[in-house]
Amino acid sequence: MIKSKYLLVGFIGISLASILLSNVSCSSSSTKTALSPALQPAGTVTLRLAIPNPPGDELSLNAEKFAAAVTQRTNGAYRVRVFPGETMVKVPETYDAVRQGSVEMSVVGIGIFEGLHPGLAEYPMSYDSIDANVAATKPLVELFSREIFEKFLNMKGLASYTTGAQELISKKPIKTLEDWKGLLVGTGNPQGSMLATALGAAPVTIFWTDFYSGLSKGTVDASLNSMRSDVVYKLTDTAEYVTLFYGQPTFLSYNINLDAWKRMSAGIRNIFLDEAQKACDEMNSYQAKAWKETDRKSLIALGAKLYDVPKAERTRWKSIVQPYVDKKIAALGNLGVQIKQIMDKANSEHP
Repeated sequence: MIKSKYLLVGFIGISLASILLSNVSCSSSSTKTALSPALQPAGTVTLRLAIPNPPGDELSLNAEKFAAAVTQRTNGAYRVRVFPGETMVKVPETYDAVRQGSVEMSVVGIGIFEGLHPGLAEYPMSYDSIDANVAATKPLVELFSREIFEKFLNMKGLASYTTGAQELISKKPIKTLEDWKGLLVGTGNPQGSMLATALGAAPVTIFWTDFYSGLSKGTVDASLNSMRSDVVYKLTDTAEYVTLFYGQPTFLSYNINLDAWKRMSAGIRNIFLDEAQKACDEMNSYQAKAWKETDRKSLIALGAKLYDVPKAERTRWKSIVQPYVDKKIAALGNLGVQIKQIMDKANSEHP
């Protein structure tokens, strides 16, 4: 019994010495901020983050950078492992996987999951520019997290960014409203289908990862897709005309399983929020430049023919789509009112 007490005292002494040495080591480093023992979990906590984009893509690299920052700032107490290219979970199952804990985190488009809650819809032609879309990312994900993710989907939304609008890539030039008539358009979510229908086309629901196949096999004549995704998935191999009208805005978010979130200390949560917002700010800056310059140049280099729809023609298209959007938003009640306020503020500040 006495021997056990001596061993216990010795163990405590060694542990205290280790903590002191650790604190000295951390304080001498300019690249790490030490966590207090109260914030440190027992052992490393590993969180799996699923992202559908392929390895090496800007979105996947952004997630890797976020993961590295979390590991550094928590001194290895938390580790985020990024699984790109649908290696851990397929796109349609992503939200179910996160809320059930099959994976703990994800970065994926929000509008895909409108079927889980109607408030998650990405309403067509609701933002008039990439800058307005960017401005809405932060208030919108905060609203979604509070009113949808946490209440109904067992998730926490950390931060959001856009990849620009889903524009039309097609096998023939589309310049006027009349050109849409009868066009078979691949769409990845219900709101994209609504947009295509309103403009006179016939929507075909397929995920963006299958757009290349659909275009090459002739299943569709065109697809609503972001310019960046056109480049990444080489859709220009199968269709050469890109119509730019800021069609359907996009919102992607860093989400985390709510149970995993609740197990974190306040200090750890702040680190995750801070690094997710930094990652999203970086992506928003990148995507704004890409939509205005970089992706346009990349598409042209791949042989695409770009057409910017004149403001008067876009207004004509939007006037047809707007009643559908208004009806959907009104059906959400107070949530819809808040979504509309975010839209109107972003558009008025960034026309």
